[in-house]
Amino acid sequence: MKNNDFYNFFDLLYRMINYNLRIIFANKFIWFLAGSVLFYLGLSVIYVFTNDVSKMQDLYGVFIFSGILLVFYPAVFGIQNDQDARIIEILFGIPNYRYKVWLVRIVLIFVISFLIMLVFTFLSSVLIVKFRFAGVTAQVMIPVLFLGMMAFMLSTVIRNGNGTAVVMIIFGLFFMILMDPLRKSQWNVFLNPYTTPYDVNETTWAIITLKNRIILIVGAILCLLAALYNLQKREKFM
Repeated sequence: MKNNDFYNFFDLLYRMINYNLRIIFANKFIWFLAGSVLFYLGLSVIYVFTNDVSKMQDLYGVFIFSGILLVFYPAVFGIQNDQDARIIEILFGIPNYRYKVWLVRIVLIFVISFLIMLVFTFLSSVLIVKFRFAGVTAQVMIPVLFLGMMAFMLSTVIRNGNGTAVVMIIFGLFFMILMDPLRKSQWNVFLNPYTTPYDVNETTWAIITLKNRIILIVGAILCLLAALYNLQKREKFM
């Protein structure tokens, strides 16, 4: 009996993952994936033929933008796609809806993005400049995770993909404007750990970077919890 329950659990898990993968890769996600690949390849080709590309801060910016493109569409338009397809009515009928469906989907989004970014960083470490690609991928995915979770949370509040996209673009521009004033601050969303300011020693910079990553991870978790809480308000989505 236990073996049968074990099999049923993994069969259900497989079906859920397969179902959510088809949803994630449906509609316009493929265009954002193509845009991310083309953006990465375009700048990588330029860097390959540039003799002075030896600093990680240049590649870090490329990786960040590529990662944001990967998570943008599924995080921003996921709720609206469910509403348009009338799937959300079915999903709200599933017990513990937020844990069994959207939590699996959001995890899959970032796992897929992480694997794709791992390929990007590996190629760059081979073709452009040698570095520890796994560590760089982890560093890149932390701000991408935060921005993706923020987009997911806003999508549960605004409940419209286009509206959420506009708000996220405004937030993105706001964070970019603050990049220079917050260049040495732990509150800089786009803090580049591979660019040490000239007037900050390496130990201090390592502490600032660590605090920044902790803040972004905690922020991402809070955004996820807020989004899952919002998804319990059935009347707002029906």
